[in-house]
Amino acid sequence: MAKKASANSTSPAATNNEQKKRKKQAKREAKMMLEIEEAKGSVQKAEKKVAKAQTRLEARNAHLRTLEGNLTEIRTPLEETEVSAPDAGFDDQGGQPEQEEIAMNAQGAGSDTQSEQAELEQHPTSSVEQEIVSAEQES
Repeated sequence: MAKKASANSTSPAATNNEQKKRKKQAKREAKMMLEIEEAKGSVQKAEKKVAKAQTRLEARNAHLRTLEGNLTEIRTPLEETEVSAPDAGFDDQGGQPEQEEIAMNAQGAGSDTQSEQAELEQHPTSSVEQEIVSAEQES
């Protein structure tokens, strides 16, 4: 009969252990489900932040393009006037006649003019500036 008593006592203990294991498993699952829900919430929050950041990025890129367009508009008239200014009245001249003309004027003038000529050759200027300098030297 001792065997029967011990067999009966182990059965409820085994069932208790199984119930404890199930409870532990259920607690672990509940914790894991809470963590999953929190992670989903944080993912949604991050997605909202990304969407806002993307919207801000697009707005800033549009603003940048607008500013670049404004800069282009500002530069275009200046470039057109710079390009058109040398063309006005200077079409008959070749690529290097200004330097030849300056050299001829320098030969006829004194040493001050020759030093100015050497300085002009060392510091190249636009053809308009060279024309002005040669006109000043002639007068």
